[in-house]
Amino acid sequence: MVRPERRTKGDLVAAATIAVVVVVVAALFWWNSSARATISRPATSAAPNPVPARVVPDTLHQLWTAASPRTLSPIVVGGTVVSGDGHTVAGLDPQTGQNRWTYARDIDLCGVSYVYDLAVAVYPDIRGCGQVSSINGGTGQRGPTRTAYADKHVVLSSNGSAVLSAGPTRLELWRSDLVRMLSYGEIDARVKPVNQGLGTGCTLMSSAASDEAAAVTEACRDQKDLRLTLLKPAKEEDEPDTKNVALPGVATDSEARVLAVAGTTTAVYLPSPQPEIAVYDDTGTKVSSTLLKKPPVLANSAQAVTRAGDLFTWWTGDSVEVFDARLSYRYTIESTGPVGTLGPGAMMAGKLLIPLTTGIGVYDPTSGTNERIIAVTHPAGSGPVVPTVTGSMVIEQHGAALAAYGP
Repeated sequence: MVRPERRTKGDLVAAATIAVVVVVVAALFWWNSSARATISRPATSAAPNPVPARVVPDTLHQLWTAASPRTLSPIVVGGTVVSGDGHTVAGLDPQTGQNRWTYARDIDLCGVSYVYDLAVAVYPDIRGCGQVSSINGGTGQRGPTRTAYADKHVVLSSNGSAVLSAGPTRLELWRSDLVRMLSYGEIDARVKPVNQGLGTGCTLMSSAASDEAAAVTEACRDQKDLRLTLLKPAKEEDEPDTKNVALPGVATDSEARVLAVAGTTTAVYLPSPQPEIAVYDDTGTKVSSTLLKKPPVLANSAQAVTRAGDLFTWWTGDSVEVFDARLSYRYTIESTGPVGTLGPGAMMAGKLLIPLTTGIGVYDPTSGTNERIIAVTHPAGSGPVVPTVTGSMVIEQHGAALAAYGP
């Protein structure tokens, strides 16, 4: 039998030293980690699922308001209204506005979006707004996370099944588990010779996406005209299928912008040679064009586009342009006399709801005919009034605040 090796005093000291070093290193990692800087307080119980409204209520009353400067439109997931303010994402009870859960970091949010039943919170680090956490809307429990290079300022948008994060040099499209479906622009590793926007001296001006494609307008160095770039996920996420579409006569400093992407079809507002909404398929072919009666008041519209049931709606600043699910033009809801439109639409019980200066207009979604107006007073706020619906309630984003209306 082989005699076991004898442990000397030096062996014990060395083992103890290694153990102490491991503990110290682990403590340092924890001290500097995002986990130490995170406060997560889930809900005590899951939120009940809202019951869809059978009819639009005859009356609505303001129930509560909440600060939410880090959301661009109301977010309702898992029966919970989500707000973003300062360091904190909060899940609010739709009826009372009281906190059901909170999630916070030690630094201000870049923005908040959503995908399926998850709220998506984006925080900055030294590489930009690339620290991403998801939170279950119904429970407040943490879900998938991701981290990557990003711009210092990003705009977040969602079609419900994918999230687009877009900055001036880079955009990314994430699926529900926060895996990156495609990226374009500035890349993590410059050694990879792929077709990227920044390499040609381009700034990403406006963008939108579905879960099948993304579109972006680009202002490129030494080019007087804007260009539209259509993107589709491919085998490699940083090598998307790319189609560049020339926009002759559309200056790089114009107010042209991508409005929406449905499937692989893209709607773009073009201000010249005359104001129009142009729709392109995935080959870059213009398949339709709708001329506008007058230029949009874009300084106030903030690209207010919503998906309302099977419709897309865009508030131009003084009217609402309505399109079907394939981005074919349907009709325009115009301001008339003292009754002006304040934002895009939402769908409740088969009716299209539009925020108006005198309340909330109820419209036939097929024809755009106004049926009645529910008298409410909208809180003062900058930018559009953007609505969404949960049950028989209407939740609106007013600039940096949310307001809830119920029967």
